[in-house]
Amino acid sequence: MLYQPGDYVCPADLPRPIICRVEDVESLRVGREVSQVLKLEPLEGPWPAGTLLIRLDAAVVPVPARTLWRGGAFLPPPSISPPRGRPRVPRRRAAG
Repeated sequence: MLYQPGDYVCPADLPRPIICRVEDVESLRVGREVSQVLKLEPLEGPWPAGTLLIRLDAAVVPVPARTLWRGGAFLPPPSISPPRGRPRVPRRRAAG
């Protein structure tokens, strides 16, 4: 897969999935193969603002667009069930 600036990926070598935006791409031809060096901007994680991570294209996993729309990386979609009965509203006790 060839990446472009603006794509979203997760580095595969981190202990948990951290979404990064591809900031810059440099393509290299090695024989008949094309490899890419990616500069990644983490959208979260333990790094200070402005940190860039460098990874080869083979060391990242693309993030599906639907994952970004859900607002969280790799979360299963919420199960939606209709409410059961009327919602319970707690009553306030009168001051006495």
